[in-house]
Amino acid sequence: MDEREQEQRRQLNQGFGASLNNAFEIAVVPVVFAGLGWLLDAALGTGIVFTAILAVLALAGTFVKLYYGYSRKMLTLEQAGTWNRPPKAPR
Repeated sequence: MDEREQEQRRQLNQGFGASLNNAFEIAVVPVVFAGLGWLLDAALGTGIVFTAILAVLALAGTFVKLYYGYSRKMLTLEQAGTWNRPPKAPR
């Protein structure tokens, strides 16, 4: 494999890793927070109030984090694009 193919493969693998990380965050973080809410509900005898609140807050927080991370990444890539380079001076 030449360097270009290795770089493309590296970028592809990083993309898979980032996607797996995002999926893990979306699936696990709300479950962990809901579990903590369930423990609070059991200790305080409040039904499912804290379970629902913490699960929704965790899900919303996860999506906000993913949105801003994606926006920052796209802004970085856009600024590095060839269309943003200053034109060459005429000779």
